[in-house]
Parts: sequence; C-alpha cells; structure tokens
Amino acid sequence: MLTEKYRPKKLGEIVGQKHIVNSLKQWIQKGEFPHALFVGPPGCGKTSTAHAFANELGIPIIEYNASDERGIQTIREKVKRLAMTVGKKIILLDEADSMTEDAQHALRRIMERCSKDVKFILTANEEWKIIDPIKSRCAIFYFNKLSDEQVLGVLINILKEEKIIIRNTKKVRDALLLLVKYVDGDLRKALNILETMINSGKELTPDNVQLFIPGVGEKILKMALDGNWSEALSLLEDLYIKNRLDVNLTINELYKAIAHIGDELIRAKLYMKLAEVEHAIKIGGSPLIQLSAFLACVYACKYARR
Repeated sequence: MLTEKYRPKKLGEIVGQKHIVNSLKQWIQKGEFPHALFVGPPGCGKTSTAHAFANELGIPIIEYNASDERGIQTIREKVKRLAMTVGKKIILLDEADSMTEDAQHALRRIMERCSKDVKFILTANEEWKIIDPIKSRCAIFYFNKLSDEQVLGVLINILKEEKIIIRNTKKVRDALLLLVKYVDGDLRKALNILETMINSGKELTPDNVQLFIPGVGEKILKMALDGNWSEALSLLEDLYIKNRLDVNLTINELYKAIAHIGDELIRAKLYMKLAEVEHAIKIGGSPLIQLSAFLACVYACKYARR
C-alpha cells in the first residue's frame, strides 16, 4: 500500500507539523518523555509521526486501532499485559477517541501503574471525547490540517517515484487538484484513492478522478447546511467548473444526500428546488448559476425564518 510504502521513517520527513517535530526532537535529545496525545483531523500525520518518533528513538512501537478494539476487555487483557512487560516500548492507541468511556477509565489505571519504560501515544480526531484523567497524564500536541499544496506536493513526489508521471502536465495537475480538494487535507484518504485509481489502470485525468470520489455532492450540501455557504460555493466552482466535470453526477449525488436530511419540510423544499435546477440545466441554463442558486436555497431553508 502507498500509505505504508511511503510512511515517513524520520521526523524530518513529516509534512506540515514542524512545531510538533521540533518538540519531539527535544524529547529525543533528553532521552525521556511523558505519555502523549496527538490531536488533529484525519490524515494529517498523527500515526506516522508516532512511528517516526519511535524509529528515531530506536525502540519498538506496538499499534492498536482503538476503533476496532474499543472495548474494556481488550484494554484489560491485551494492553494491560503488554504495558506490564519488561523493556522500553511505545504503545500506540490509534483513534483513541472511539474508545468507550469505561475502556478509557481502564486505560487510565493502566497508564498510572505501567512500567516506567512503557509510554503511551494516543491519537484522536476529537479531543473532547478523551476523558480528562487521561488528558491530564499526557502531553497534548495539536496537529495542523494539511494544506492543499502540501498534499499535492506529496502526491506528485510519490507518482514520480512510482514512475507513473514523468512530467507534471496541466492535465495531471488538474486531476490531482480535484483529488486534493475532495480529501480536504486528508493525505491518507488521497493516497488510498490514488492507489485505487492506479490499480484500475485508468489514466490520471480530472474525469477519471471524478469516478473515484463519490460523495462530493453530499459534502457540498453538508457545508451549506452547516452555514458555510461561501465555502460550499467555492468548492463547487473548483470541482465542477474549473475542471469541466459532468454536472449530472453532482445532481444525482445531491438527490441521494437530500434523502438523509431529517427535517421533512427542508427535504421537500430541496427536492423541488433541485428538480428545477436539473430542468434548467437540461434546457441550457448555466450549471454554475443553477447550482449556486440551489446552494443559496439550502442556506435559506436552514437559516432563514420560515
């Protein structure tokens, strides 16, 4: 997998987290460090940073995905047994914010009693889901969301290394920009989609990328419903106008996304508006103007007085 093949081996290879890398390098120089909690959005490098840190320390790191093993029994059995064994090691609990509260309390007791040679690194997308007793025992690091340019740079370097692209042509760049806009800073997601595309044998073009990123319509709808109308409009322009993509796919995704809206009145209004938009586009209306009007309707339905 590309995510594993190109996982950073050293802290200096971590993208976009210089403030954290500098702190961890100081820990390495001191030769001692506390438990740590890495907080940040998906795909920003939390897990990779933990592995690179352990690699530079020269000590083993044992990883558990807490979203798969979130129960108290796993914590009491597997993690407790490991934490009490002799020898320096780091126990990485990825997605610790998905653990049940009971499991977190069990983990807190293990962190209190474990060998001094054992350190925990927890990763979380949402800090508020981690109980205070655990947070108080950890140094907390806040990871930045990766910028579009940072994600793009990594993708281009990997494609060159894999000899998939020799030159950074406009067509390739437009395709990668489409992918980058969709993943919204999640490098892991970008690499997984890119690998799926590569394995399919399809050429790296904007139209082909669109085949592998379903759910864009749902994302735009959610942004507008959340009150981020201007951001939704900007994303719409980038994805569907600048890259000359098929608007029909967008409309189909919007129909599916509307079905998940809980408010029946809003759902009915948006179905009617989207049907008008679809008809207007079919008889020659501007996709940008029509879809912009739809997003305005979404915003008005949610936030204007009814």
